[in-house]
Amino acid sequence: MISINPRYLYTAVIVVAAALMLVLVWHTPGEGTLYGRLQGLVYDATLPAASKSIDPRVVIVDIDEGSLAAEGRWPWHRSRVAKLLEQLQLSNPAVVGLDILFPEPSRASGDALLAEQIHRPNVVTAVTFALDAGFYPQPGSPWPQAREMAGLAASLYPPMDSPSQHPGHQGHITPLYDADHVIRRLYPMICFDLCYPTLAFAMLANWSSTQPVITTGPAGNTFCVGAFCQRTNRDGSLSIPFHFSGSFPSVSATRILSATEPLAELEGAMVLVGTSAVGLGDRVATPVSANTPGVQLHALVLAASLDNFHWSQLPYANALCSALIVLTALLALLWLKAGLTIKIGLASGATAILALTLLPPYGGYWLNPLPVWGSLLAAALLATVWEVYQVQSQRRKIYRAFAAYVPPVVLRTLVKQNLGPDQLDAQRADVTVFFADIQGFTSLSEQLEPEQLVEITSHLFSDITEEIHRHKGTLDKFMGDAVMAFWGAPLPQKNHPELAVDCALAVKRKLAAMKDWLAERGYPEIRMTMGLESGLVTVGNLGSRQRRAYTIMGKTVNLASHLQQQCKLVKKDILCGPELCRRLTEGKINLLPATEIRGIEDKQVIGWPTDDL
Repeated sequence: MISINPRYLYTAVIVVAAALMLVLVWHTPGEGTLYGRLQGLVYDATLPAASKSIDPRVVIVDIDEGSLAAEGRWPWHRSRVAKLLEQLQLSNPAVVGLDILFPEPSRASGDALLAEQIHRPNVVTAVTFALDAGFYPQPGSPWPQAREMAGLAASLYPPMDSPSQHPGHQGHITPLYDADHVIRRLYPMICFDLCYPTLAFAMLANWSSTQPVITTGPAGNTFCVGAFCQRTNRDGSLSIPFHFSGSFPSVSATRILSATEPLAELEGAMVLVGTSAVGLGDRVATPVSANTPGVQLHALVLAASLDNFHWSQLPYANALCSALIVLTALLALLWLKAGLTIKIGLASGATAILALTLLPPYGGYWLNPLPVWGSLLAAALLATVWEVYQVQSQRRKIYRAFAAYVPPVVLRTLVKQNLGPDQLDAQRADVTVFFADIQGFTSLSEQLEPEQLVEITSHLFSDITEEIHRHKGTLDKFMGDAVMAFWGAPLPQKNHPELAVDCALAVKRKLAAMKDWLAERGYPEIRMTMGLESGLVTVGNLGSRQRRAYTIMGKTVNLASHLQQQCKLVKKDILCGPELCRRLTEGKINLLPATEIRGIEDKQVIGWPTDDL
């Protein structure tokens, strides 16, 4: 079975994720894909919120439900539309834009009246185009080339004019649908036989008597009519500024038709004539509503242009997103070997990258953050997986290091405390050491067969191990016929002297209970001597380069071993060292006179537990 280093796997996944996100930046899938739809949703969600106020410069004349109820169902006779425009002109508007198409001829009398009105100098009529999929610029022009055009019927032009001679008084109303059929952009200019600006720019051109021009620069193109400009996107489209602060007064068409005097709100205003009536086919889905009157889009572009309110794709967005993705990948790779403090810094860096992708909309720019968000999400998920792996790996390491000689309750506590590798290194600790040895083991081993000896020691050491664990001690090792254990490490224990003494007494009771078991099998009685002492030791993973074990060493260990050997001299089964005697409560220990102990120059006061009768 092939084993893969987790670090290498983590690095490979980060690199692959970053590469995929870079592909999305530079080779964006088509808008009909799920990614294109998701991009639209993110665009809508990141539009800055804006409080709206009435903008009297732009007024909408609305052929609304009330107008249809009063004047009859649509389409109206063209003489009625002509009357509407005639009445509208009495209020002296600055410019009138018709967001209505008249592509078919009607009665000659009605067409003549309407033609007279729509050819007034301040009237701009609408045309629309059929665009092929893709982007087809004119030679030397950034604008798309249409394959079909629908505008005014020929009967609506004066006899001496042809339809193609009036682009200055015509503006296109061609929608540009995204993958989810939501309108977020339009082309500021579309070409057919001539190039036609969108209705809002055509109205500005008519009002200012200037022609639209496009200027190019390193940060992108700008489409201007005189002093009124809008930035365009990389594909030449114009993002509709739905978050523009203006909202527009609306005047019902029937009110104008029935007016006997000029309307003050229309004087000097830029007027858009359109419809909000349900069923007339001019309600569209936008980021702000699924049922927006189409005339509102032209009003937004017109008012935003008057204020030079810009909204477009961020210049050099691809390069910026690529840099942020690479930076995210580097942060994720640094996470592998970072400590807690550095990881906090790395997480802060990732948060800063996320914030950076959310800032452009507040500066008038749109940035597609999905590739960057994808890399941040991948980095966060992998970092989380790595942390879980590290925790589980550390837990496995703890289990391997302690499972054989630490009681389950202590082991669970170690795991819960997430013991770090450095905590297994050698350090000072206050412990109580326990040594137990089988007396007369040499002669016993000579009397018994190896299998019998194994049976006895296995039974005995199992019972001893059970008692050590029951009293929350750490089993250090078995040394032939001897057992070594300690309390106070790896977890500190305030009452480790009492726990160790209680364990020694419990082991002695186990030995007494084994008498019947030994007798049944014809084995001789077993006696053990035990030595205990408290004090400072060195504890940790100790040993050689080839083999290490979690154990203890120091003067306290040696003294406990000597006390175990001294039991035979004083004829006691359990002996407690001088420090342990000082720590035990009164009545818990019986003291012996000052006694000479091997390895210690001065005589020491030692004792045995009161319960050891």
